[in-house]
Amino acid sequence: MEPNKTKSATEGIAPMGITALHETVLSNQPESRYECPVCLNWLRDPVITTCGHKFCNSCITSWLQNSGHCPIDNINLSMKVDIFPDNYTKREIQEQRMSCPFAAKGCAVKVTPLDLDTHITMCEFNQPDVSTRTEARVPCSFHAVGCRDSFDNQEEMNNHLHNDIQTHMSYLMNAYSKIQIDNDISNASIDAKEQEAMSLWEAPDKNGAEATPAPLHNTSALIRALYERVVVLEQRNREQDIVIANMSKQLSALSVAKMKQNNDMLLRYCMGNYIWKIDNFKARCDAMLKDHFKMLYSPGFYTSPNGYRFCVRLNISPQNPLFFALHVHLMKTEYDDCLEWPFNGRISFATINQYDPDMTQRDTMMSNSNLVAFRKPTSEICVRGFGYTEYAVVSDVVRNGFVKDDVLIVRINIKCV
Repeated sequence: MEPNKTKSATEGIAPMGITALHETVLSNQPESRYECPVCLNWLRDPVITTCGHKFCNSCITSWLQNSGHCPIDNINLSMKVDIFPDNYTKREIQEQRMSCPFAAKGCAVKVTPLDLDTHITMCEFNQPDVSTRTEARVPCSFHAVGCRDSFDNQEEMNNHLHNDIQTHMSYLMNAYSKIQIDNDISNASIDAKEQEAMSLWEAPDKNGAEATPAPLHNTSALIRALYERVVVLEQRNREQDIVIANMSKQLSALSVAKMKQNNDMLLRYCMGNYIWKIDNFKARCDAMLKDHFKMLYSPGFYTSPNGYRFCVRLNISPQNPLFFALHVHLMKTEYDDCLEWPFNGRISFATINQYDPDMTQRDTMMSNSNLVAFRKPTSEICVRGFGYTEYAVVSDVVRNGFVKDDVLIVRINIKCV
């Protein structure tokens, strides 16, 4: 790769039906374009309606059997004439790859989103962690009155307390029967310990109001008060566990949504300056060499918050498989009607030499208003791109220090003029 070599940019076309080599890192949550509006999950056997909406085949079939109209805009639909297979989206989803949740334990398998749940159930690394240290068992709370059960954790003991209430009451009764209590204890003077026991509160009613404490004059009343207090405390503990579990789920979902929002903000406010880090570079090149129809796309980034949106495509050159091609593509946005067309500006590539910055490869090209690549997009991504069909020799890029830790860095700058 020669830093000072001049290359001429040309318009290139990405064949229809080509999908990107995505490596999904986040949780198994689909992008909106891959999400079924009915089941809110990944599209399975996707179909598209004449009104332009995508659904799982089974979801829309079941829906139309009950209602007969589109779930989105209420337009009347017929399964025979208004529903068509969406093979393009199906291929896109099948190209997605997600890492196994047990990758930290050693699983290197990457599967499609639709196969992830099946893989998890069969994954050899989906095993509970086994501690080599013998944990101390927790004795039952009624150990002092005769219960000899013990448990590995507090949760097991809580289940035991809940299920064996009658047995524990028998233990309490037997323990108290062994105490020599004077037959006239109800008439005797009450010592300090019994006075403290009498101050125990009654269990609150269902409305949460505290009941008026009743004086405890005998052993049966004391046991009843203790029993009711244990039951109420256990119920409150379970309610708190449910609240904590729900809050944990909400925080996890909020964290994922916040991360996605931050990524979207960075792409929208990068002002046309985007740094594309291509990891697993060697494996990706090998995959594209085996199948020249496979291409790698960057995320879409903006020249301004409400400006033009571009992405970058990298693929093996169709003219010479020793080279890789580098093109930019315009993408559709909600503000396209407010922009001036065709796009007019300067596009710069800088392939970073991570060992010697002076060897960084820099190339600049100007847009051409006569090319389809710079006209207003009519689809999600413009089919025609603009760039270099033979940008650099793959082996030179690897050998001359442009790839470090299997990562290639390309800096793109797009400025309107």
